[in-house]
Amino acid sequence: MSIRNFTLSATLLLTAAACGGGGGSGVGPMGSGGARLPGFAPASTTNVLVAAVSDQALSTLCDAKGATVLASCGGTDYCLVKVPDGSDVSSFLKELESESSVDDATPDSGVGGPEGGGSTIPLFGDDPLSQVAAQIAVQHTGAVKARSRGISGQGVLVAVIDTGVAFDHPLIAGHVSSDGWDFIDDDADPSDVGNGLDDNEDGSIDEGVGHGTFVASLVLAVAPDATILPIRALNSDGVGTASGVARAIAYAVAQGADVINFSGGLSTDLRLIQQAVEYAQSHDVVVYASAGNHAGDVDFPGMLPEVECVTALDGQDRKASFAAFGAEVDLCAWGVDIVGAHPLSPSGTARWSGTSFSTALVTGSFALLREWDGKSTGFMLAKRLRDKAVGLDAKNPSYVGLLGSGRVNVDYATRGD
Repeated sequence: MSIRNFTLSATLLLTAAACGGGGGSGVGPMGSGGARLPGFAPASTTNVLVAAVSDQALSTLCDAKGATVLASCGGTDYCLVKVPDGSDVSSFLKELESESSVDDATPDSGVGGPEGGGSTIPLFGDDPLSQVAAQIAVQHTGAVKARSRGISGQGVLVAVIDTGVAFDHPLIAGHVSSDGWDFIDDDADPSDVGNGLDDNEDGSIDEGVGHGTFVASLVLAVAPDATILPIRALNSDGVGTASGVARAIAYAVAQGADVINFSGGLSTDLRLIQQAVEYAQSHDVVVYASAGNHAGDVDFPGMLPEVECVTALDGQDRKASFAAFGAEVDLCAWGVDIVGAHPLSPSGTARWSGTSFSTALVTGSFALLREWDGKSTGFMLAKRLRDKAVGLDAKNPSYVGLLGSGRVNVDYATRGD
């Protein structure tokens, strides 16, 4: 049995793309002396994740200890469990160490992300709505040329696991499935709206609002006839839980998504998320995830071989200064000063930078390719998108072998061999 102790130094945090300009930061929740770093949320103080030898064994165990099974994390071995009244996460995990029916137990990791800096917050301006699809970042994906041959993403369902979407935004309305779900409020309304609270106790309120809408608008800028399946796993401060993300992945698979866009990452690996990604792969659902924004190693789950990992370029095809890199990266796309939809902006648009938005551009490119070839498996198509990418070594001599196959070019990918 493997029990991951609930200590401040070991708490895993999932970087909410919303608060890090898209993608992960790869840092922990506590600074020196135990001070909480801004922008991070603690793990749940009431819930844990437990993988038991069977559902019945877990039910019996929880009944005996006064704990409650809240939900199954579909596609994984784990269930979400509320600790007994009068106990705490650390004590309950300690109790489980001696239980032979438990294969693994771990805190339900907090979801959050760092803030600050011009590349990590949306900047409102006066860009017209038409600029989102017309911007050079979209053109650099090869989408405009691909669409000139009648490819638009028609019939492709793209799951966006994020802060939800603004259903009434002009760039989103009419392109969103009504089958989305909110794993924050546990209802069928995954709207990208604020709640007026400082959920992650970082001194800012509702700083995550708009991220999911921004990501969805970029997917649609590349593949305008694709359908977005909005799944809210991060709240208006960009805060959620690992269990929510895992359940969101399983939900996307159940709804028939062709591809999942998850613009976020963990600072270290978590078996729950890995199993969720493997579940998606077993159902031929491709997962695109951002590499991270800390200019260092690739975040989890982007580092997994089952995940298509995307990092960011600037306008000269050079790695963006903030972008993570490594041998785990699969593809790149423009990620600096991107124009996208934002529900709080007077103009309806904002400019934002981050690997989250590079990921959205690549996910949209996959949607075009999926329509173009309806027979190949999703993973064959993901490989084709890599194989047809534009090489970047000449412009990035310091990152040879660390930027994947290069810049996505769906124009090349949607031409005959």
